[in-house]
Amino acid sequence: MTPPPIVRYPDGIIAIDCEMAGHHGLIAAFVIEGPNPVVIETGPATVMPDLTAGLDSLGIGRTDVATFVGTHIHLDHAGAGGDVADAYPSATVAVHEWGVKHMADPSKLMASAYRVFGDRLDTLFGPLKPVPQDRLRALDEGDVIDAGGGRQIRVLYTPGHARHHITLHDTQTDAIFVGDSMGVYLPEAGILRPATPPPDFDFHLALSALERYRELDPATIYFSHFGPAPAGRDMITEARRKLIEYARIVREAMRQSEDLDHVSEKLVEATASEYAEVYADPELSARFDALNAFRSSAAGYLRYFQQNPQAEIPGV
Repeated sequence: MTPPPIVRYPDGIIAIDCEMAGHHGLIAAFVIEGPNPVVIETGPATVMPDLTAGLDSLGIGRTDVATFVGTHIHLDHAGAGGDVADAYPSATVAVHEWGVKHMADPSKLMASAYRVFGDRLDTLFGPLKPVPQDRLRALDEGDVIDAGGGRQIRVLYTPGHARHHITLHDTQTDAIFVGDSMGVYLPEAGILRPATPPPDFDFHLALSALERYRELDPATIYFSHFGPAPAGRDMITEARRKLIEYARIVREAMRQSEDLDHVSEKLVEATASEYAEVYADPELSARFDALNAFRSSAAGYLRYFQQNPQAEIPGV
C-alpha cells in the first residue's frame, strides 16, 4: 500500500500519521531512532496497515523494532498491541503495569469500549487482540526503555486522563510524549481541548501531571493528537486553564441537573465561541469528535464530581 504521511522532526524523532478513521493528523506513532528503535503509540487496530507501511518506508523491518510502548491502553493508543506483537516478533509491547492484564486479556476493555461506542467501535478502532504474556512489559515510574546508542526513554507515571497513563521522556533531546494527559491539539485548529473521559478521569491528578511537566521544563512537548506543541506557546499553562475552566462549567451545570445530556449541552454552549471556526469546518469538527467528543469530556467530569462532591476547583 502507499505509505502514510511521514513527518520528520529534529533529533531522530519521526511521526507516522496513521490516518485513523480516514482522517489525517489524528494519531501519531512516534519513532525514536536508534540501534533498538522504539515506537510510541501503536494507534488502533484499524491503522495497522498504515503503521507497517510507514515503518517499511523508513527501512525499519519486522525484526528491527525493539519496543512498542503505549502511553495508555485506550484503543486509539494501544489498540494495535496484539497486531504488532504478531507482525514484529522481536518487539516487546510495553504499557503501564495497571494496563498489562487488559493487554493480555482485553475482553473487559473491549466490552467497556462497546458500551461507550457501540457499532462505531469496529470502524473507528477495531478489536484489540490479546498480547502474549511473554511479549508484555509492565512499566512504572522511573523505568527506562533503551533505544540503544546511549539513547534512553524514561517513564513518568502521570495518571489523570487514565490511571494507566504514562509519559515518555527522551533524555537525549529532553522531549516528552504526553499522550492525552494535556488534551488534544490539532494544529490546523490551533485549539487545545481537554481529554477527560470516564471512567478513570481524575481532575486533581490531571493537574498534578501538568505540574510535573512544568518542573521538568521539557525542550519539546509531543501530542499523540497531533505533533509538537508550537514554539513560544505555553501549552502547560493553557492545558491547566482549560481543565479548570471545564471543571467550573460542569460543576455549575450539575447544580441544575446531573443528567449527562444536560451537562454536555452546557459544556458545548459555554465553549461555543472558542470552537466556532471548528464547527464551521466539517472536517475539523469530525476529527475532534472522533477523538474526544464533548459528551465524553462531560461524562468524565460528571463521574469525578459525583464521586468527589467536595473536590475543590483551584484558581487559574
